[in-house]
Amino acid sequence: MPSRRTTPGRTPNQPLRRLLSETGWSGARLARELNAAATEQGWPLTYDRTTVAHWLAGTRPRPHIAQLAAEVLSRALGRPVSVTDTGLNPAPAESGASGPVPWGDAAVDMLEHLNEPPGRGGHSPGAVYSLAGLALPTWAPRAERSVSTRTGDPVVGPEQLAACQSLLPVFSRADACFGAGVMREALSRFLAISAAGWLRMPAEPRFRRGLCTVAGQMAYLCAFAHFDSNLHRRAQQYYLTSLALAHEAGDRAGYALGLRGLSVQAHALGHFPQADRLAAQAVSLGLPHTPPGQQAFFLGQLAVTRASLNDPKAAARHLTAAEHLLDGPASSTSPVGAYHPAALALHHAVVAGSLGDHRRAATSLQASLRHRPPTENRSRAITLAQLAEAQLNCGSLELACHTWAEFLTVHSQISSARVDGHLTTLIARIRPYRHNRAAAALLDRAQQLRPRRATGKDAEDRP
Repeated sequence: MPSRRTTPGRTPNQPLRRLLSETGWSGARLARELNAAATEQGWPLTYDRTTVAHWLAGTRPRPHIAQLAAEVLSRALGRPVSVTDTGLNPAPAESGASGPVPWGDAAVDMLEHLNEPPGRGGHSPGAVYSLAGLALPTWAPRAERSVSTRTGDPVVGPEQLAACQSLLPVFSRADACFGAGVMREALSRFLAISAAGWLRMPAEPRFRRGLCTVAGQMAYLCAFAHFDSNLHRRAQQYYLTSLALAHEAGDRAGYALGLRGLSVQAHALGHFPQADRLAAQAVSLGLPHTPPGQQAFFLGQLAVTRASLNDPKAAARHLTAAEHLLDGPASSTSPVGAYHPAALALHHAVVAGSLGDHRRAATSLQASLRHRPPTENRSRAITLAQLAEAQLNCGSLELACHTWAEFLTVHSQISSARVDGHLTTLIARIRPYRHNRAAAALLDRAQQLRPRRATGKDAEDRP
């Protein structure tokens, strides 16, 4: 499908030419960076220098491509570059671009907006995952809002709060067992219609706080569901909305949870410094306000990000602290932010893999599988795939084939783009060994399961 549209009487794009000069990039380099960033977004491109040459001559891409170009140039220059700055689109196309956290009523507006179908070309305005969107304010207490009511006005009370509290674990269990594909749209609609409607109604302060708290947890779960589906821009927007709702509720733990979710996403996309900064913010805010199990949840992610920055001592220190917190009856069983020995072992594996220790990673992944609750099928599938990759890295082809065969059995039960991504990785990794009998049988079986979409690497699995 063509990626550009011609405008009558087009003129050369001097703003874009100046930006390329400032970055020192050629048109071919910009095309390569766009292709890499688009893969991150979940919609791969195959641009080359001729695409950029057309833009420099005055043609304009679709709005979401213009936003992607602005994001890529912002990262290269270390300062914000708007779509208008690039000369690729008029200012109105920026209406959905990244902004600050949607505080207050804007958070409710965002819940409704995020449920709207994508625009033309399959992408809504503001469809680009943005590093600028990760520059978040620190926690500051919010004054409680008082809402006056008139006799006969509908008022939110315990019934609406109980409905949200009852549905949250239902959505969470469905996600963990079957993958985000079975519940993402239903949860998004519930947030946009029921939860948003109730948040707009008058309520006593205690019920409003409770509703904002659980709606924030639901927005966090919906963010993770979009992350699991490789819909990274919407995942980011849901995470930011969860922060706003937690802030409205005075829920420091919920705010820390959203920061950690953004860290997991940034790490999975390869933005390691940003992921580490967010993980550190989550630990600083969350530890004083959460039980031991969730404290371990925050520390485990910080260990992962420190390892990605090649700081093994800090990673080991945080994992040891998390282990101590999980000693005894300390595991968290919350519908969001749950943490247990299987999750801790997975963090050990990710840290070991980041440091190139594939044997220790394999040992930790095996421990994670032993401890994994039977209802967490998606985590089991991803852990099996990671274990097979580690075993192959250690030179154990037959063992890796056996583990991947078990992964394929679990894969068929799950609707998850990330799990599908591991199927793609399986095919790529095993194809060079197709002359081996076990590898050939595995490859044949895997190729019959057509991946729904390609994905990247996982930082971790639990929401």
